[in-house]
Amino acid sequence: MLPSKIPAHSRSVRSYDLITPAGRIYRFPPPSLLQQLLRWALAHAETVAISAAILALIYVAGFAAEVLDRSGFDACNDGGRRVG
Repeated sequence: MLPSKIPAHSRSVRSYDLITPAGRIYRFPPPSLLQQLLRWALAHAETVAISAAILALIYVAGFAAEVLDRSGFDACNDGGRRVG
């Protein structure tokens, strides 16, 4: 029996994955170097983002500690001069 509607266009396959019984995955055609780098970057994006946030917090904390440290010493030096 023939279908009542013929599909307009069949999609051509541009790439496919072959999975062996052992669980190994082969991609055809093999990904280019740019695609491999992009896949690696996306896999590690969360780690990089968390590391960057921690480094930014450390930098801001160091800057704040430096500002507070100087103002604390200035207050102590001014107080010592008034008393003496």
